[in-house]
Amino acid sequence: MYECLNSAARAAARARFSAALILFSSALIGAPALAAHKGGVSPAWGECRAPDPDARIAGCMQVIQEIEKENPHNQAAAYVNRAGAYQAKGDFAHALEDFGKALEIDPKSSVIFAARGAANHAKGDLDRALADYDQAIALDKKNASALLARAHIWRAKGDVEKALADLEEAAKADPKSTAPLVTAGALHHAKGDHDRAIAAFSEAAKRDSKLAAARSGRGACHYAKGEFDKAIADFDAALKIDAKFAGALVNRANAWRAKKDFARAKADYDAALAARPDLVSAKKGSEDMARLIAKKASGASTPADAAPAAEHDHN
Repeated sequence: MYECLNSAARAAARARFSAALILFSSALIGAPALAAHKGGVSPAWGECRAPDPDARIAGCMQVIQEIEKENPHNQAAAYVNRAGAYQAKGDFAHALEDFGKALEIDPKSSVIFAARGAANHAKGDLDRALADYDQAIALDKKNASALLARAHIWRAKGDVEKALADLEEAAKADPKSTAPLVTAGALHHAKGDHDRAIAAFSEAAKRDSKLAAARSGRGACHYAKGEFDKAIADFDAALKIDAKFAGALVNRANAWRAKKDFARAKADYDAALAARPDLVSAKKGSEDMARLIAKKASGASTPADAAPAAEHDHN
């Protein structure tokens, strides 16, 4: 039955799946920095940690006006916090300037180098981001955030093997984190190495039993291998965690469709469409199933139908 998925469709599906799951872990990288102060002389420290960027900038400016009164840790924290606020506003020039001032105070801080790397990354300057992540990792080889972020740089540059190497180290550095494993699973899947992808998704699911993306990702790998029953079991598990996970619903519909169970396939396509009314694949799938069910009901033999490529949509 798997022959129905031609190589071009499989390649396209893997690419969509990889990009969608990478967004999951990318969201963990680009958050603007916020540092904790220790003690503190200035009465403006509360504002210098405010969630609102403008309020934080104003508060940090007050702290910085009398920065010499603060200890070195707090001096760096004030610049890092203002940098994070500027970054949140998209003002990368001022953000990078403040990260630079923080590094003048604490030139051996892996965390600050990683934070400046994230700002360069968000700005789109991948080479400078890479240099900052390199420095962060040189200072702390177990900086899991920097390893994960650098993996995304390598992927963007097309060096998947270096990305996978960094993801492996990130997963070791933070034994509770699922992001490196989910990202590695997506990259292995995109390469067509489904067994390694399944191993990565399985470990992510072990670390977080409530992570629907890990179950759905593993199900997509089983689907790609033509193991439709295993795929359905994983999609079932993902949907127990998130009943409105449209990608898992469409994927399970595809698996039912591959097994010629058109009624169950239609039910899942309809459920995906209810969750995501704009989901074209769910609409088309539902229409296809309605047509095939009608043909079968007319007494015709089981209509010919090709199992579609997986819809790798990550919620």
